[in-house]
Amino acid sequence: MNDPGLVVENDVMVAMRDGVRLRADVFRPAGVEDRLPVLVLRNPYSTRDGIWAMLGQAVAQQGYAVVVQSCRGRYGSEGDFSPIHADVEDGYDTVEWAAAQPWSNGAVGMYGLSYSGMAAWAAAIARPPHLVAIAPLSSMWDWSGHGAWYAAPGVLALGMTLNWSAGATVWEAERRGVDPPLPAFAEAERLSDEAGYIDREARAKVVELQTEATWPLFEHRPLRDLEGLRELAPWFRDWCDHDDPQDPYWRSVSPAEHVAELDLPILNLTGWFDCFRMGPLEAFSTMARAGMTEATRRGQRLVVGPWNHMAGQNRPDADPGVDLFLDVSPGSPMMRFFGHHLKGEELGYDGERPVRLYVMGENHWREEDEWPLARTVWTPWFLHADGELSTTSPGAETPDSFVYDPADPVPGSIAIGSLHNDPVDLDAVGRRSDVLVYTTPPLAADLEITGPVSVDLWASSSVESTDLTAKLIEVFADGQAVSLCQGVVRTGVGVTHPRTTGAAYRYEIDLWATSVVVKAGHRLRLQVSSSEYPTYDLNPNTGSRITHDSGETVPATQHVFHDELHPSRLILPVIPREGEEEP
Repeated sequence: MNDPGLVVENDVMVAMRDGVRLRADVFRPAGVEDRLPVLVLRNPYSTRDGIWAMLGQAVAQQGYAVVVQSCRGRYGSEGDFSPIHADVEDGYDTVEWAAAQPWSNGAVGMYGLSYSGMAAWAAAIARPPHLVAIAPLSSMWDWSGHGAWYAAPGVLALGMTLNWSAGATVWEAERRGVDPPLPAFAEAERLSDEAGYIDREARAKVVELQTEATWPLFEHRPLRDLEGLRELAPWFRDWCDHDDPQDPYWRSVSPAEHVAELDLPILNLTGWFDCFRMGPLEAFSTMARAGMTEATRRGQRLVVGPWNHMAGQNRPDADPGVDLFLDVSPGSPMMRFFGHHLKGEELGYDGERPVRLYVMGENHWREEDEWPLARTVWTPWFLHADGELSTTSPGAETPDSFVYDPADPVPGSIAIGSLHNDPVDLDAVGRRSDVLVYTTPPLAADLEITGPVSVDLWASSSVESTDLTAKLIEVFADGQAVSLCQGVVRTGVGVTHPRTTGAAYRYEIDLWATSVVVKAGHRLRLQVSSSEYPTYDLNPNTGSRITHDSGETVPATQHVFHDELHPSRLILPVIPREGEEEP
């Protein structure tokens, strides 16, 4: 329903440079004769009556002209959909069109959540002259890793890419006038259009339907040739084929490659359980350090909350009142950011500290000057043969071993940071014979972990190419286990010389980042294995990939070393507590 205080123009067709026209809705305050700054949101999802139109109207009420546009080939826009690649030129053309309209004062910003945030990044690559600032929320800026389409170099984020691509076939089937190849996704799409991100109960139903519909697809081999996606989501095959992080296919649309040209103030917002959280963290730290000018570097902002990609929280001690996920109210981080850069408001904004972090466990917001924090004490916690995780260096200890059988993988979520971060029982996973578990004693004092987390793992395998996974878990005093962060490495990726089977090598596993105060009496636990399916695509241990092979797998015997020569360790970014002295 349209707000009576707004002028609303629906189905405005905006011509791109190649003649293709993209559909947009425009919202403007009624009775305002002055030209206005413009905010643009570009989206591959239905925009008419859902959350995106509601948000657009809420933003327009604050003195902006708002353009909510369907991406090429989506929901009334002409042309063929090609995720992100088409959004570079189309974003440029849309920004310049908006700047030239009679209701525009020529200052244009872009905002958006998830894909819409990525579309804002894509437009920024092309540097439209009238683009003043962007606010990409919970979105990636480097397409080759950290949870977008690849969770790590060579490791497809299978659950996310397949689930998302399957859902995208619904509109494409309607556009072509054919039956949807995956009917269950059509019902999920209908509910999603009705509920958006507001009705959490309905949203949970959407996720449930999508999950049920996706599971049978995971078993197809080779995955790149899935029948339901071949014609209606052809990009999925491209994603399967381009597994090299340096492939021009990815680099051409990765803003991380264009830091020297991105002279924009940028607000990055994400959550500690979000599947895309490393994008905003890396974008902020890179731009704040290496942005084109001093003004660019000062113009970077970062907000990180306790939520996942669907605005839910994942902890038993969560504060349900904390939610800036889609907050466009006056005084919210996004509206203050645009008020300053597009309207000249918020005169003290430049002097504020640029980073706002929510510290879980203590459940409070904290302002900081940088990311990662300068006062971080990088602290190793060593793995030991008795399953202990401690700050004591290992001595002469025998390695731990397990057999990884791709035919029986460790279960994981569809995607990291979906509605429910861990649909599996972490304790049950820890009891599997193919999962190694290392646990601290109950902590004697509170421990703050804020920053990137990693594992240096010394391991050997009976095969040349396999996977190694690690997951950091907080165990509450009552025994509840909550995943904090996790990662994966594919041992054969980036190796210039063949590895000797059975020999020990050091692997660095990036577990992404978190911010939490682990309370006294709680424990930290590290689970080490070789799979998390379907979060990550399976390594068949054959040197091939399930995206391209016929399904042959072989078991692999893995050894994890923790001795004086091979000190496997978890590296935590410890923040000294007030009153503590830094070493």
